[in-house]
Amino acid sequence: MLTVPTQRILTFGFIAFVLIGLEQGLLGLFVAELGTTLARSPEDLGLFFALHGLGSAVVTGSALIGWMEQRNNKRIALASLSLCLGSFLVVTGDYWLLKLIAAPLLGLGFGGLSMSFNTLFVTHFSQKNAGLLNVLNATYGLGAVAAPWLLAQGLLTGSELFVVIALASMVVCLGAWNIDDRIPTRAAMASENEQVAPILPLLMTAFAILFIEAGLTYWMPSLLSDPTGDGAAAAYMARFFFWFVIVRLTAAALAVWISTLGFAVFGLVGIFCSLVLVLAGTVPLADTSFTGAFMGLIFPNAYAWMLTKGGGGTSTGAKILLSAITGAALGPWLLGWVLPYLGQSAVLWLLSSLSLATAGLMLITHLNVEYRKSDRAQ
Repeated sequence: MLTVPTQRILTFGFIAFVLIGLEQGLLGLFVAELGTTLARSPEDLGLFFALHGLGSAVVTGSALIGWMEQRNNKRIALASLSLCLGSFLVVTGDYWLLKLIAAPLLGLGFGGLSMSFNTLFVTHFSQKNAGLLNVLNATYGLGAVAAPWLLAQGLLTGSELFVVIALASMVVCLGAWNIDDRIPTRAAMASENEQVAPILPLLMTAFAILFIEAGLTYWMPSLLSDPTGDGAAAAYMARFFFWFVIVRLTAAALAVWISTLGFAVFGLVGIFCSLVLVLAGTVPLADTSFTGAFMGLIFPNAYAWMLTKGGGGTSTGAKILLSAITGAALGPWLLGWVLPYLGQSAVLWLLSSLSLATAGLMLITHLNVEYRKSDRAQ
């Protein structure tokens, strides 16, 4: 259980999220460059992303194994160490096998830090969780903005930035060594007036959201690939994550008046409308970096909503995040097969349709829970 001051949770939570933001902002660009340098196919690149998701799934799924979870009080420290090792390994040599080994290590780091601090912030900071959770995920956005910006400006190469991530991850590993992220579920303690949503629609929602987010952020550099260089794609991703940060900070300020469900549904509908405009030929894909604003609203708010509706606690959060990570792993991999055979339009149609369907699923789930609550009150 929590044995460290709140200040340390906040401090290392923010640092950790900057690091995983750097990794995510860099990953799509770096792997797209690897694909060119090492002459790898879209299917090969999709496998890299899938292995990254598998690593995240492993660390998240471990929270569901009782005997392991009882002893797993170093998840944050071990996830930081894994991020460090993966970052060093991914820039080592020109062998594709080494990159595939690095992918799950990076995923272990990303998944462990994301699950640990998201769950701590939602549960530990009580009524402030919506605002603080958006601030936490805004720091993720800061890292995600910084990575492509640094590349676009030529200040650092992708390899050098991964080395920076590795070194900073060791700082988090040492500084957060005694932070225990395990939180008991509240479902068993819920009063008879509280209603908990069925887990299946929550898992479906989590899967779809990360399918969409990973699909867009990982594949956009390839969709915008320029034979003269990666400057345009890097600039696009920097603008995308800039909007990502701005909207999350704005959401933190507006969280007093707008629910987490409202933020998430608005973001999903915004993604749907934006991609439809691209498919209709109204807006060029290269001019859609503003979709980062919609994407930035979705996950942290949806996660807070799902965790609350599902009963809270580490085990519930692990189930939700495991489903989300599965979506993040399968999404880019499946799109790696869709793109070369069915084309860019098919990718955008799939992502837009899934966005609208997910928004509908969240609203239906919420209304069903509220209906049961009012029915029991009568």
